[in-house]
Amino acid sequence: MQVWRSAPVGVEITVVAQPSSGGSLFGQGALSALTNPKGLLFFAAFLPQFIDPHRSLVTQFMVMAGTFAVTEAATELLIAGMAGRIAPWLRRVGRRFNQVCGGVFVAIGIALPLRS
Repeated sequence: MQVWRSAPVGVEITVVAQPSSGGSLFGQGALSALTNPKGLLFFAAFLPQFIDPHRSLVTQFMVMAGTFAVTEAATELLIAGMAGRIAPWLRRVGRRFNQVCGGVFVAIGIALPLRS
């Protein structure tokens, strides 16, 4: 019910941020990703099932890491691009959007115990 009653999400920047270089931002993001234990645990649990011990481990790792990096970069770019495009729309209909999302969560909460 909190989503239903919440005010529209709006981000109004009132303080001018100091410009940062792309390299600095990349370094911060890379450090954050590399020290995230959830990511390390996911890869340690998920990737071994796709490793063939009779082939080059380095090559297999490079292919999997490259595939993940390209997929992740494409996903992040899509999310960032869409966020910029839907921000004006959310400012206009944010309250109604929250009510629809809240209604969906309530419907899911009611439907789950009714499933057989």
